[in-house]
Amino acid sequence: MSNNVLKFVAWVCHKAVRRVAGGGCGTRVAGVERLRRANAAGLPLVFVPLHRSHFDYILMTFTLYLTGLRPPLVAAGDNMRIPFFGWFLRGCGAFYIRRRVEGSEYHGDPTYKSALRAYILNSLSAGNNLEFFIEGGRTRTGKPQTPKAGILSVIMDAYLDGTIDDALLVPATLNYDKLVDGNFVREQLGMPKQMETFWSALRGIWRTLNTNHGSIRVDFNQPISLKELVTSFQKYQHYKAPIESSLTPPNNNLAVNLDRQILYNHSHSSLYGADVSTDHKMMVEAIGRHLVYDASQATALMCTNVLSYVLLTEARRGTTLAALTASLAARHAALAADGRDLGYTGEPAQAVKHALDMLGRGLVRVSGSGPRACVRAQASVSAALELSYYANAVVAHYAAPAIVATALEYLVCSTSSHVVRQSDLLNASLQLCEVLSHEFIVCAPCQRIQDRMLDAIDSLEAQQLLIKEKSPVLLEEEQWSRRMAARLEADDEAERPDPAERQAYTVSQLPEALAERRRLLLTLRPLLEAYAATCRNLDAGTMKDVVKNTLDSLTDDFTHNRMLYGEAVSTDAIRNCLRLLRQWGVLDMHTAGRVRCLRLRQPYDLPAARADICRNVTNFCVDSPLLTQL
Repeated sequence: MSNNVLKFVAWVCHKAVRRVAGGGCGTRVAGVERLRRANAAGLPLVFVPLHRSHFDYILMTFTLYLTGLRPPLVAAGDNMRIPFFGWFLRGCGAFYIRRRVEGSEYHGDPTYKSALRAYILNSLSAGNNLEFFIEGGRTRTGKPQTPKAGILSVIMDAYLDGTIDDALLVPATLNYDKLVDGNFVREQLGMPKQMETFWSALRGIWRTLNTNHGSIRVDFNQPISLKELVTSFQKYQHYKAPIESSLTPPNNNLAVNLDRQILYNHSHSSLYGADVSTDHKMMVEAIGRHLVYDASQATALMCTNVLSYVLLTEARRGTTLAALTASLAARHAALAADGRDLGYTGEPAQAVKHALDMLGRGLVRVSGSGPRACVRAQASVSAALELSYYANAVVAHYAAPAIVATALEYLVCSTSSHVVRQSDLLNASLQLCEVLSHEFIVCAPCQRIQDRMLDAIDSLEAQQLLIKEKSPVLLEEEQWSRRMAARLEADDEAERPDPAERQAYTVSQLPEALAERRRLLLTLRPLLEAYAATCRNLDAGTMKDVVKNTLDSLTDDFTHNRMLYGEAVSTDAIRNCLRLLRQWGVLDMHTAGRVRCLRLRQPYDLPAARADICRNVTNFCVDSPLLTQL
């Protein structure tokens, strides 16, 4: 790390931010004060940001430099190989790490792994701050990704073997009004990633410097003691029971198994040794998920995020400018009431105008002028994918209530009844949580997923989407309570029935409740369409062919109006569904001649058995009357 390069970067950033970000680059004062107090503790600070842009490296270093904190050493990937830019990043404190060690030609390279571990451990023991992107690479969807725990496992080792007494992990996040690196539509449509070169980097910088990207936010959540996280995890009883085999539907008691099963399924890393226990892997995975969740909660939601979400849910078929402004104001108020930081201020009409300018005519079509102008998303797959990137920052916030609403719609449509039992709703919600475990982290690991779903059910009741019934069973429960109170002195040992097993709700049919249910259904429906199409096109063969066939099927359905969601044509969602099916024991993945291949396991090589287990996914794509009105 060079002080001269850091000073040069600070000067360049001062100039560049004025040109690139018309709305400026900001951070919360409270976050900076927390960092300064944490720095005074004398422990290494490990910054763990979510990754959206190549600009993230520079902005994090720039922000920390301006606040007077020691800039961290940054783990960087293939960009370090680009001439000049690699030297520049190295001067800012970057060090090179190989990407995709697992399953690549470098997998099993003990020399490289040992050298990287030694470098990180020596840096921490010397008191240096460290930064690495917990998701691995940049998000292609706009949602927070599940953690890649390789470097985190090295830091855990440093603490557990006494190399460091403790470290403060700092969840961090950056967000932009307008994407700095361009969109990821090509990759979502199955085209290979284009590797950065010196000339492509220069062209990217030139485009960036000549585009107004609006406002930029850099935010930090509360620093967390690694020592306290380890101690807390060891106390979580719901992670302690052993996992002897893969749990597959429908024989999985999700209320008991889901939390630790998700950690078990996701706890893998290329830097783990063969002697690492399952409990240790699960602890690292839990801490990684905690960091991703905290960072996503600290993300400032920009006006482009909120407007894109409104256009893809509440105004999918288009709306007037006046109605869009009212919808954005209502969504702004709801997010603020939930405690989310909104990265924009001013009147709703100004926010809508700014967001439409940032998104551009390629994504949003405006017909006419004045308050009665018609606004709707452009009807193309590429526009829907790019809009969904912006919207997914809000989708992640609404994941839990949207899961419950989707499970509710499945129960209503499958039973043709508007009365549901809480136990049935909870079980269906937990099943959907498992299906979407590669898409969302619905709560920090210190909270049970079951409790998060119960909180979401309570929120739907508070919004009067669900109305609690006073059933004869519940009246009997109240009478039992009175009898129990009267007999306390007599030590009555009668067992009290669990009210959650007996509680029932009536699903409200009020127009406002129906509109809210529709919004929550549309929050997840594109993802579920992608998963359902993956199940329909599942077959043995190369990963590339299976993904291509699924993309072609989704594109054909969208083109012929059989499926309304262009953003469902997503490589990421297809690959995540395949990972889920592998965890369920439906298929195996192996590499043959550097080609990733899929092999169906018995009995799922038979269409009937395959269709049976895939119904655990496709059942949630119900033909709801709420969606036929679109």
